[in-house]
Amino acid sequence: MSKATNDNPIICTCFDIDQAAVETAIANGHDDFRKLRKVLGVAGDCGNCHRPINRILKAYRSAHQAAASAPLRRRFPMPWRHMSRAKLEQEYSPSSCVDDFMLHINAYISLSKAALAQLDCRMNLAYSDNHGERLDYFAAQTKAPLVIFIHGGYWQELSKNESCMMAPGLTQQGISLAVVDYTLAPAASIAQMVAQCCRAVTWLIDQAQSLGFDTAKVVIAGSSAGGHLCASVLQAAQQHLHGLTPQSITGAVLLSGVYDLRPLVDIYVNEPLQLTQASAADLSPGLFSNQGLPACIIAYGSNETQEFKRQSEEYHQQLLSDGVASQCFEVAQRNHFDIVFDLADPDSSIGKQLTRLLT
Repeated sequence: MSKATNDNPIICTCFDIDQAAVETAIANGHDDFRKLRKVLGVAGDCGNCHRPINRILKAYRSAHQAAASAPLRRRFPMPWRHMSRAKLEQEYSPSSCVDDFMLHINAYISLSKAALAQLDCRMNLAYSDNHGERLDYFAAQTKAPLVIFIHGGYWQELSKNESCMMAPGLTQQGISLAVVDYTLAPAASIAQMVAQCCRAVTWLIDQAQSLGFDTAKVVIAGSSAGGHLCASVLQAAQQHLHGLTPQSITGAVLLSGVYDLRPLVDIYVNEPLQLTQASAADLSPGLFSNQGLPACIIAYGSNETQEFKRQSEEYHQQLLSDGVASQCFEVAQRNHFDIVFDLADPDSSIGKQLTRLLT
């Protein structure tokens, strides 16, 4: 039996594993939890070691990670610069393509209420000690794949409470769902929202054993502003920020997203966001290298403005040029607001691509 000391405590009493054994295994290249559990001989149902081993792993990564160089900037076409302000505001107003967008918002609300009434849900799980950083979790069977959904609303509207409408459809397919809340503008900046979403994903992965999902099958999904936030989480993982790595996420489903924020600076959308051209550029995933990102599914509705369609197509082409497995397509008879319903429909083009990502 190992002898515990102050400098070398026992990490797992079930299997008599001390800190030195964990650190040695990490130094030998077993640099994620699944590899560590296998090489240390820890059973899958042992819960004593999960958190302390992950703490050691994170500390090792932090100490040995080379200073991150500035991400490579790239060009994102700017046809919007030649538009009048009125035209630009129309192009970045999704409601301009529908008769009454509130019909869809009311559907979000009613279907989300029905999901909460119908399913068991672990509500308001705190993914940090910060106020408002909460998520809801709908479990399918043990070791199920997980979809992490980040809602839209132009970074200033909606919440997780109106965004769990896809839970019945996903759990019926054996897919667990987490719906993330983040602080809206003007109370938070978009940079703060990105950090919150990253913390949510990191926390979920750390809690995989207790929540019961498969860390090898984790897909992040988002609609509109949520698509932007998902793409930003991928960028953070690429740069090993917030405890994420490129291996943390299996894939992403990005619906009607905005990947270049610069067109928003001079229109009404920016009033609560307070973006400048510099900060908008810094927060635009389409302006950076995408090498090493996981597979992405990018989709938009046929009934959307040309700028939303263009942003998706441009971002898709950049992913392809960086060697990322990306699919991009238009969904017939869908608009900016109702395309999200296809996420839980296994017979839709989006649902089929989600199944492909998870299998």
